This record gives sequence, C-alpha cells and structure tokens, in this order.
Amino acid sequence: MLISSKWVKALLGAAVSVPAGRELASILTERGLPVDTVVDDPREGPVLDVDVPANRPDCLGHLGVARELAAHRGVPLPSAAGAPPGSGPGVETAAAVTVEDPAGSPRFTATLVRGIRVGPSPHWVVARLEACGLRSISNAVDVSNLVMLELGQPIHFYDLRTLLGTKLVVRRGRTGERLTTLDGIERTLDPDVLVIADGERAVGLAGIMGGAASGIGEGTTDVLVEAASFDPGIVRRAARRLGIASDAAYRFERGVDPNAVHPAQDLALRLLVELCGGNAAPGRIEVGSAPAPATLRLRQSRTARLLGYDPGAEEIRRALAALSLRPEPAEEGFAVTVPSWRKDLAGEVDLVEEVARHLGYGRVPERRPNRISPRAGRGEPPLDERARDVLAQAGFHEMLSYAMVSAEDDALTARSEPPASLRLLNPMSEAQAVLRRSLLPGLLRAADQNLRRGVRDVRLFEVGHVFSPREGGIAETARAGFAWAGAGEPRHWSRKAAEVSFPGAAGLVDAVLAALRGGAAVERRPASLAALHPGQTAEWIDGAGEVVARAGLVHPDVARRLDLPAPIFLGEVELGLLARTAPAPVRGGSVPRVPAVWRDLALVLPVEHTWAEVAAVLRSVPAPEKARFEVVDRYAGPPLPQDRISLTVRVILQPLERSLTEAQIEGFRRELIETLQARMGVALRA
Repeated sequence: MLISSKWVKALLGAAVSVPAGRELASILTERGLPVDTVVDDPREGPVLDVDVPANRPDCLGHLGVARELAAHRGVPLPSAAGAPPGSGPGVETAAAVTVEDPAGSPRFTATLVRGIRVGPSPHWVVARLEACGLRSISNAVDVSNLVMLELGQPIHFYDLRTLLGTKLVVRRGRTGERLTTLDGIERTLDPDVLVIADGERAVGLAGIMGGAASGIGEGTTDVLVEAASFDPGIVRRAARRLGIASDAAYRFERGVDPNAVHPAQDLALRLLVELCGGNAAPGRIEVGSAPAPATLRLRQSRTARLLGYDPGAEEIRRALAALSLRPEPAEEGFAVTVPSWRKDLAGEVDLVEEVARHLGYGRVPERRPNRISPRAGRGEPPLDERARDVLAQAGFHEMLSYAMVSAEDDALTARSEPPASLRLLNPMSEAQAVLRRSLLPGLLRAADQNLRRGVRDVRLFEVGHVFSPREGGIAETARAGFAWAGAGEPRHWSRKAAEVSFPGAAGLVDAVLAALRGGAAVERRPASLAALHPGQTAEWIDGAGEVVARAGLVHPDVARRLDLPAPIFLGEVELGLLARTAPAPVRGGSVPRVPAVWRDLALVLPVEHTWAEVAAVLRSVPAPEKARFEVVDRYAGPPLPQDRISLTVRVILQPLERSLTEAQIEGFRRELIETLQARMGVALRA
C-alpha cells in the first residue's frame, strides 16, 4: 500500500514531528510494517510502499500508520472532527434501509448530502490520489477514495434520483440476476453474492463494487452515503466467484473496523460539503450495531516466560497504553480492552507479541535451545521426514509447488485416465484450475525453469499431498517425488561426469523404499505412463500387489511439446500407502564381532512367480542368525523352457558373537530349498 508521509503528518498534527522518508520506513519496518520502497513525490514528498501483513487490516489506511507512529513517539492521536451541521429535512424523509441478511452486514448506515455540483477536483486532491496510486475521476468520486485511503473504511455513494423506491435493501443475489458494475461488465449473480438493491433491482455488490446505473455522474445532485461492515468470508468468496479485485474488497475481506462507519461518514460529509458545495441532511439511518469490545488478560509472569526476560509491570503498562489497549490492573497483570480495529488480537500470546513489538525485538535475549535435536524423545520420525532425509542426503533440494495445476499438466502426468480431474469452481487462473493428482507436474515445470536459467544439474524433490475424487468427497494422500536432470554424480574437473540414467533414477527410488519399508520386499517391473518413456519407466509393487512407486524418463513426445532443454527423469513414491503397509523400521543393535557368511542359491522357478513371493517364502524359514536375501542375477532363455526363469539369490547370515558352524549354514540352506520346492515348485539349477 502506498502511504504519503505528508498525509500521515496531517493526521498526527503539528505537535508531532514526522521523520524523513527513509527514517520513517525504518521505524515502520521495525514495528512489523515492512516498507519495500521509498519514492519522493514532487507534490506529496516521500511516499512509502508498505507491505501490510494480512493480519493488520487496520493499517490499510493512513490512520493506522499514524497510530503506529504515534505509539512509537508516545503521543496521543488527535481526535477527528465530527460531521458538518445538517440542514433541511432529515435523511429518513428521503430514503430507507432494510437489511435482510444481518449476518452478511452486521452494521449498515446511510447519510445524505443534497445539492452537490460534480466537477474536477482541486489540485491537492489530484496530487494526493495520484501519489497513492489512484487517478482522479471527479470531486464527488474522489471523496470516497480519500475516505478509504485515510481511514481504511471503504464507502459508497449512490445517486439518490436513480434509486427506485428511494431505498436500499441488503440481501442475497437472486439466481440469474444481472448487474452491470462500474467497470462496465455485466455480471450474473446468485445467492452466494451479497448485494445492495433498491426497490426493484440490485444496484451494487456489497463490499466489492457499485453498479453503473446508480453511480455518480455529471448530473448528480443528491448523494446517499453508505458506510457499512460486511462479513469478510462472504466478500472474499463473492469477489473470487465474480473475478473482481477491487480496493474495497481487498479491505473488507481482511476485516474492516465496524466502529469506523461513523468516522467515515463524517469525513465523507465534510469533504462533500467542502469540495462539492453540498448541504448535509440531519440524522443518520443505522441498522445493526458494533460488537462489544473484547477483554483479554495479560499476566506479567506469562510475558516474562515467553519473552525470555521480564520487562516489568510499568513498561508493560506503558507499551499497552501506547497501543491504545487501555490496560487496567488485574490479578497477576492487566485486563486489556482490545480496540475494535485490532482484529488480530485474540489471546494472551498476541498481547505478549504486542509488548515485544513495541519495546523492540532487540531486547529479547539470545539463548540456546533446550534440546539438541527437535526429534529427541519423540520416537521414530514419520515417513515424510525419513523420505526427506534420504532425498536430501542424495543431493536433492526440496521445493514447494502449488496444489493447483493446469488441466493440461494434470492430464499429462496423471497415472491413469478416470477418475476425472478435480476442477476448481473459482480458479485464480487456468494455470491453477484443477487440484493435482500427482506431484510430477510441479516438479517437471520447476526442473524446466531451472534448466532454462542455466542450472546444469537439477536435483529437486517435493513432499506433499495429492488429491483424487471419492464417493462423498475428496481423498488426500501424501507422496514424495523428485525430478533429476544433468549429471548423475557430482561433477569434478578430473573426470567427465556421466549423465543421469534410468538405473540411477531407479536406484534413488530403491533407496527411498529401503529407508521407508525397513527391508520389506518390493518388486520392480516395467510400467506404462503417458508422460514417461515406455522403455525407461518402472513401477514398484509390494507384497500385497499395490503400486508404491513409479519412475522414468520424460516421454520424447512430451519433451518436444514442452520444448524441454534436456532429458528429465521423474519419480514418485506413495507415502500414504506406505504409512499403512510398511513394517516397523529396523532399529540398530550391537556391532557384530564376527564376519557375515553367504551362500548363493541358483533357483529355477515358473516365470509367473515374483521376487516378492520368493522373498516372503525365504523369510518364513527360521534362521540361526539374522538373515537377509538379495537377488544378484536373473536369466531367461535357452536351455531353460519358455515358462521358466533362473534367479540367483544370495543368502547372507550375520552372527553377532560367534561364528556359525558349517552344519548350521548347510542346514539352513537345505531347509530354504525344501520350503521353496514344497510351496512354489522351485528347483535348483543344474
């Protein structure tokens, strides 16, 4: 938001000195209102671009910034002048207000100014608006923008003569109802949209934008001034639904002070009289009221514990008072009345943060953490953390992408056709129109962008959630994915680094699965995926027949369509499925004092049997010591029959204290062969 230091000075009064632009920027930044840039405007002086946090809507106006500066200086903020004296018949004789949806508009007020003359604004108004990023339209319209920029409270003007029935009705839109807004676009409404209507039709979108039919024009003489509060959620959803990003919606959807309606109307009336020569009508139409102020408790002991030091009761009281929090002595600390404009203060910790912010974060002492490791005493880390560890140790960098992707990307990398994609009702753009069914679209796009910006070797991974439709809702599951391009090993001047290949990508998946499944068997087999190369793609199947991972090279057709600058390997692991099926992780034990022994079994078995099935049988045989099994060779072809394959399995026994006897080793080997023969029809190769 653009803030004029000259405007802030006017709100603070002559008694308070406003520092120069860059000093003011430093003060605001220290108080939690970061300033991006400072520009010297030839008419308004220094103008600051303030990055107002989403939880501080009170600072979306010059008054909020002036409050922060007054608190920093330790001076009270001058009171604003009231409304000009009214004359003639009261506003209630000219118009009426009905609120049919009090939840959508808990407070709605209206006043009237008669006899205005619409024309150009004075030079100071034009300069002030342009310095804050708005253009001057006319003196009357400019008044509404001045009020919004000063107080952060959007208001709206209606040409009274255009209101049918001379009344305003706050209601929900009707299905199929149409309204042409001030930007000249005709929009179709529905009951999800809160509208302002007259006696027959909608004349404005509540909290978003007015209608063209009731707007201020050259012939306007009588103006009905609306100042209201609207439900932030309703405004946010309606603005997204209709595709409108207005200054009013930006403020209302973050939460506007419900007590600002009267000051906003008073300021609007004064400016309309001053700039447009109108006469204010006596009275005010008001429906609803502001909520009672909240009271919070702040304990001195709690403040000291959270800050790491005790500021003392008097400093805490002064900090709260400077922030207009009205502290009163209470048991163990203070009772604090929260002003209506501070919607972000909801609990005691928020008050502690306010004290720290006002006193300066530099006073918080530096201390070492109590625990060396955040995992200390918390047991085995979850699967997603273990996956992160493996991928990071392999030299991959973690990234985050949006959970929304384009329909094209979703279809490109989806593992199958139906179920259909999950299209959003109100996407921010077509590039984020559907919920992702895979992590691969974001990884592929990120790898592509890195390669185009000169990164030779790209190693990216992401751990996140994907979505799929299910009966009655949406299923959300966790996955870990990676994108790999460039060198398959670290580059070094002494040798030429080999480019990443399919065995490297598959080996990375093997490493992740080994860490997550504690050595439980999985089988790798060729797979088909639309976005991946048919000859360089594999999937991993667990003992239950579930696909737990896939990986492969991006398909040449896809690479040509996206104009990829280099081959990219993609992979994805099903963390959600592994969390349900993975065995408990193997924990470390004693270091063996004797070497391991091993024997190779050359097995001939039917081609339909998988390694997972063979491994399950082998593990079912009681071993004299800890045993593990590895496949070291697979052969198919003459002289074996077409329905047979040869599998060489290495049996590794690791005793801890004493060596195994030959009789023990041979006995275990014989029992393995007999069990395989009995259960699977396996024979030893001659």
